Amino acid sequence: MDSSNTSSPLIDPWWQLQKMIDIIKYESRFVMQEPYKSFVDLVVRLVCEQFSSIIPADSKLYRARINKINFEKREHEKIPFPPSEMGPPPQHLAISGRINPEGIPFLYCAGELDTAGAELRPWKGAYLTIGEVQIKQDITIADLTLECNDDKWELFFNDFADMFSMQWPPELKLNYLVTQYFSEHFKSAGFRGIKYKSEFNVGGNNYSLFCKDDYDIIKTYSVQTSDISYFFYKNKNV
Repeated sequence: MDSSNTSSPLIDPWWQLQKMIDIIKYESRFVMQEPYKSFVDLVVRLVCEQFSSIIPADSKLYRARINKINFEKREHEKIPFPPSEMGPPPQHLAISGRINPEGIPFLYCAGELDTAGAELRPWKGAYLTIGEVQIKQDITIADLTLECNDDKWELFFNDFADMFSMQWPPELKLNYLVTQYFSEHFKSAGFRGIKYKSEFNVGGNNYSLFCKDDYDIIKTYSVQTSDISYFFYKNKNV
C-alpha cells in the first residue's frame, strides 16, 4: 500500500482509534471487525514504514529490580540478584503489563540506568539490582520515539506513542489492552520489540523485547537510590 494514500479509507484516524479502544475494552477483545481491522493493518503498515529502527549487536540496555528487603540484616539489602534472576518472569507468573498480556512475558528494560531505576518508583535509600542486557545480534524494533514524517498522521502518532508510555493505576488496567493488542500485531509483523519514551525519567527511553534469543544478561550490580524529585502544577480548571 502506498503510504501517500493511507488516509483515504479514514475519516479521522484519532476517532477511529478511540472507537477501537472502546471495542477492545468492552465489546470484543480478540476479533476486530471492519472497518477497524483495516485501520489496525494500516497503523501497523505505517509503523513498519516510518517507525522502524535497529538495535545493533552488542548494544547495552539496563533492567532493574528492587532488592529483597531484610529488616534484621539491612546490609543484606545490598546483595544484587544474579543474572539468572533478572530476566522476564516465568509464564505462570507473568502478569499483564503495558506491552505483554498475562502469561506471555517480555523483557522490560531501558536505554539508561537512571531510566531503568526510575520506572520502579523506588524510595530514597532503596537498593536496586541493575542487570546489563547485551543485544546478541542486530534486531529490528518498532520505535515510537521517532518523529512522524506525515503531516496527516502527526497528531495521531503523537497520541499513539503516548499510550505506550502511560502508566495506569490498577483500577484502569483495561487501558493496557490496547497497547497489548497493537504490540501483538507489531510482533506478528516481524518486530523483535518496542521502544517508547519513559514517563518517569525525562529524555529516557524504555524497551520491551519479545524474544529471549535476542539478548543475554551479562552481569548485575547494586545501586542505591540517592535522590527523588516530583513536580506538581495546579490545574486551573479544577
